[in-house]
Amino acid sequence: MKKVMKIALDIHGVCDANPEFFVELSKLFVSSGHEVHVLTGRRVSDGAIREIKELGLSYTHFFSISDYHRESGTKMEIVDGNPWMDEETWDRTKGDYCKLHKIDFCMDDTERYGKYFETPFAYIKIKEDEK
Repeated sequence: MKKVMKIALDIHGVCDANPEFFVELSKLFVSSGHEVHVLTGRRVSDGAIREIKELGLSYTHFFSISDYHRESGTKMEIVDGNPWMDEETWDRTKGDYCKLHKIDFCMDDTERYGKYFETPFAYIKIKEDEK
């Protein structure tokens, strides 16, 4: 029996920095029966799902740090329309999610998150094309 691979992808700074690559990668994973978990800090109410669709990403699971903590009752406040909470709580959330869901590999552009991961974590910085 084939193992289902699970990858987690960050939107901002990763998928949106090279959408052509990540659209193709996510499509290949999903069409082959694997899981693609899209992870973001952005709230659904702020257009996170719409943004994923506009990028053209294929995915099987979606996770919003902000929505998760709001639903969990984590103390947070909204500053200039953005959710703010204890920095360590925010920084460890994706690592905790990946551990809980047995993610095989995660790509993110926020290096400091890596210290909270047991899951293989790739800090990725996509260089913008010079025009």
